[in-house]
Amino acid sequence: MSTRKLRQFRGTTCLNCETALDISEKYCHQCGQLNSTKKLTIADFFEEFLSNFYAYDSRLRNSIVSIFTKPGILAREFNEGKRQKYANPFRLFLSVSIVLFISFSIGNETVNLGYSEYTKNEISEKQFDSLKSNKHLTLEKINDKYSLMYHTDSIYNYKELSFDNNTLLNSLPISTFRNFNLKYPGKTTEESLKELEFENTFYNRLFFEKAKTFKSNNINREISDYFYQKLPFLIFLSLPILTLMFWLVYIRNKINYTEHLVFSYTFFTFLFICSTLFNLLHLINTNLANILSGFSFLILFPIYFYKSLRNFYQQGRWKTILKFVILNPLFGLFLFISAIIMMFIGIVLF
Repeated sequence: MSTRKLRQFRGTTCLNCETALDISEKYCHQCGQLNSTKKLTIADFFEEFLSNFYAYDSRLRNSIVSIFTKPGILAREFNEGKRQKYANPFRLFLSVSIVLFISFSIGNETVNLGYSEYTKNEISEKQFDSLKSNKHLTLEKINDKYSLMYHTDSIYNYKELSFDNNTLLNSLPISTFRNFNLKYPGKTTEESLKELEFENTFYNRLFFEKAKTFKSNNINREISDYFYQKLPFLIFLSLPILTLMFWLVYIRNKINYTEHLVFSYTFFTFLFICSTLFNLLHLINTNLANILSGFSFLILFPIYFYKSLRNFYQQGRWKTILKFVILNPLFGLFLFISAIIMMFIGIVLF
């Protein structure tokens, strides 16, 4: 036992919050600090550090073991008040999310800044003749069919891009905005849109400003890399939305929203730990990683999800199966809603 805990060093006032104490109290009943007047020594300092580290390490170990061996139990016991035994589910999920982000970054390729892409749209011979004189467009005849080719390193006005409405749905407007800004950096957003014959709307101004932040004209790749790397963070923000489906399905249970949220975080902690392991395994053996991840998503994760529902909500087998069946399509719906919201947030923050 630490000498600082001996009775001879106990005081009658907490040195931290000045609460009156009895000599028999080892810890302050107000703030929890050790009741000791003994001056801190090097030995005491390292002993306290190691004890605090071991306490956190024990909670972390208990949490990981419980998550993998007893689905749903950690969330249930944490809600019941057994919180010294486990690490905080919110903090644990955030820590695991950071580790998952690092594993994504390790396995992810860097953006190829020299990449160029084309969009081909078949056009009629009459349309082909009418566009021959346009110096901004590249026209080809392939297999007796005419094609209009857009280059991501070129600049197009709205009429050229709207020749085929499909081009407005890809990255060409963004690359056009970026190229125009690089060529005419002194022009304002409003002036640029006017010269490019785009309407001066909020969305066009927003996209023009965002276009300036891209490192290359490989827009699709940069956007996909951004969302891929930010996936753990976006899921962290979207979990409160996903938790609503548990609250709706189990609305008759005497469980409040926060307790449902604890369940969501512990469940996704398990998924994130598995995803991290798959990412690391992918660096060693791609085929094995693909097989294990496929097996997990098809068989292991659904079974784990069912077990988690059964242990956390403590309902019978058939009720749990019914809720499991209901939750699966709801999960897709709420995930879609969350994705739209998170995508909007991602675009704004990009």
